[in-house]
Amino acid sequence: MNRVVIVSASVGAGHDGAARELARRLTDHGHTVDIHDYLDMLPGSAGRTLGAAYLRQLQAAPRTWDILLRALQLSRPFAALVCLLFAIAGRRMLHAVRSADLIVSTHPMPSQTLSRLKAKGRVTAPVVTYLTDMSVHRLWVAPNVDLHIALHGVAAEQARRLGARRIAVTGPAVGPAFRPVMNAAERRLARAKFGLPFEGRLALVVAGSWGVGDIADTARDIARIGLATPVVLCGQNETVRRRLADSGEGIALGWIDDMPTLMRACDVVVQNAGGLSSLEALATGLPVITYRCLAGHGRTNAAALDDAGLVPWIRDRDGLTAALTAEPVRAPLSTLCPTVALDGEMTHRETVPVTRSRRRRRLAIVAASTVAFLWLATVGVSLAVAGGFQSVGPASRRGGSVYVLVAMDSTKPMSRSTIEKLAAVHGAAAVSTKALRAQPATVRDLAKAGVTIVNAADGAPYETGVFTGRASIGQVAAGVAAVTGRSPRLMVSNGELDAIDVGIVAMHRERIIVPAATVHCGAAMGHGMKGVILVESTGDCDLEATLDALSAMASRHSVRQASIEELAA
Repeated sequence: MNRVVIVSASVGAGHDGAARELARRLTDHGHTVDIHDYLDMLPGSAGRTLGAAYLRQLQAAPRTWDILLRALQLSRPFAALVCLLFAIAGRRMLHAVRSADLIVSTHPMPSQTLSRLKAKGRVTAPVVTYLTDMSVHRLWVAPNVDLHIALHGVAAEQARRLGARRIAVTGPAVGPAFRPVMNAAERRLARAKFGLPFEGRLALVVAGSWGVGDIADTARDIARIGLATPVVLCGQNETVRRRLADSGEGIALGWIDDMPTLMRACDVVVQNAGGLSSLEALATGLPVITYRCLAGHGRTNAAALDDAGLVPWIRDRDGLTAALTAEPVRAPLSTLCPTVALDGEMTHRETVPVTRSRRRRRLAIVAASTVAFLWLATVGVSLAVAGGFQSVGPASRRGGSVYVLVAMDSTKPMSRSTIEKLAAVHGAAAVSTKALRAQPATVRDLAKAGVTIVNAADGAPYETGVFTGRASIGQVAAGVAAVTGRSPRLMVSNGELDAIDVGIVAMHRERIIVPAATVHCGAAMGHGMKGVILVESTGDCDLEATLDALSAMASRHSVRQASIEELAA
């Protein structure tokens, strides 16, 4: 009997789910298995803080996660600096893996810590990384890990390019409960268990245990296509569950303990992250599609799953229409059980040369300081803006009012009647550099009519760029002042700004508006909208009709239509 230690990280349920299934299979093979959470190995409350910050980042500033992953993928030195941070878990990791015959990691962070301990000679047992994702970024591949287990040849090739020494391709670690439905009677019982309609096609929308991403928009798109009823799994996100339940667009479910039965009740799975749920759905025999995927790992997983021929990546509503009635993909996955590779690894030991560096502690301190500074200047600032620093964020909807902000179209002037309608509903106009250059007379007419002018920099809403876009904040501020005689007091952004952006905005004495919702001109209005509503007015849509619809919605729900000037105070 061998002792196996599995180290996961509770940042989402996918890594933990794979760890539990591997433990079950290894136990069936006669091994003793212990599972540890890497977040518990970090000093003090750092692990829980890290998990909460990651969730907040995905919710409030998802593009920063995409930027961070790209930086790690493109820059080996930056990735090396980040990896040095994982040394702080070394002592507790050593305690957890003492006397282990095999160590398995299901998350990049423990893999990096174990690799450093192997390099020092403090861990001698074989270390295996089980790649839970179809796409492999640089942190997944640690230099001193003995074996990387991949789910498909696409993932194996990505790991190989990043320097993985030995790779095995096996089937996914999915429990036996995830199997195809046997007959119509079993499907009917499964639907009855969750109170789902017996007739019609059901599309299960999954977004991980945290329920992050554009799942409300996904449900709305599916419902309006009319080929299936969306069943939205919101996980622990009770706010989204209540919002979906109020909208009436589909069926909103909270945390579910019996996923195998729920999947057998449905006909197709729509996912946004490419994690464990995708593999479980494939094992259940359901067609799976990626739609409105998450930034960062959601996009890379979507591309890898599409390349593997397992899950098509749908990028628009036309593609979604066809995919909702598609047959399951028959692309093969390996039938080799992961435990076969793990059993073999316990008899395969390689000696990793011990390396020592007298500058290790100094480098670790420099790495920690650099990464902390970059995080605070980018992600930290975005989170602070979303929370109210120098801004009026989505929290403005708690005031019980709606503030209409129209993104000015640079391709055509706004008619006199539309300007009067916008003024009548106490609306504001978001003016970009392009709109200011193309339509200065319209900007002047809007200001004369009493419509508040809001700085949109180089887009509505503005989002930060590494080298571009920043100058446009000042260009619009100066241009609006020259045209109207008054500088704007507000700037609209999606909340993804860095310290430089916030400094420029503060220099122009503006506050940042983060819209609570964005709607397309001509689109149907959602239920109970509050806060700042950004209306995108492009093309030949009827903006006046959209403003009337917003007013009608506010009246139905007894929501006050207020002037956005109130938020500048």
